[in-house]
Amino acid sequence: MQMKYFAAIIISSLFTAGAQANAIFQDDFDSEGTAGESVLNYDNFANWTVSEGTVDLIADPNDWGISCVGGTGKCVDLDGSRNNAGTLLSNEFTLGAGTYSLMFDISGNQRNGSNDTMQVMLGGFLSESFELAASDPWQTIVRSFTVMTETTSFISFNHDGRDNIGIMLDNVSVAVPEPGTLALLSLGLLGLGAARRRKSA
Repeated sequence: MQMKYFAAIIISSLFTAGAQANAIFQDDFDSEGTAGESVLNYDNFANWTVSEGTVDLIADPNDWGISCVGGTGKCVDLDGSRNNAGTLLSNEFTLGAGTYSLMFDISGNQRNGSNDTMQVMLGGFLSESFELAASDPWQTIVRSFTVMTETTSFISFNHDGRDNIGIMLDNVSVAVPEPGTLALLSLGLLGLGAARRRKSA
């Protein structure tokens, strides 16, 4: 079990390193609003539009016991505070032909509510639904996709629900994976294999 957890950390951290170095689009929400302050029904994002419903901007620490990734900065509650969950649309960005990774961090609502669901879309390249329990911890989602010809695209997070308690979102990026990332990943997995063999011996 510990080996599987360690492998997940290696894969996630390597993809994160590649995304940060070659980001086409990137937002951790930390520069939104006033420093250290949460804002309910926030709609003044620099890189996003709330096209339907509402979302809350959450600063960590806060009065609700909600933590953002790393226990600091800001994140977004995708079911705001007007009984109508939000749809968050990114600004458009241009993608040339090639392979990319969409990455984002999500957690359960952290407030003992019911399960929450949302749909994530990236133009016509990706569409996937997620369901999280309230206690599900922060996890990094990585999805790869290939663009055949230059195109303009955007990211959409469409949350279901009307209970003012939603999936938490942080650290969204679209990036070109670095060529060295795959090599580092291979070395990391080889190291895990060697550790397993030593443990078996």
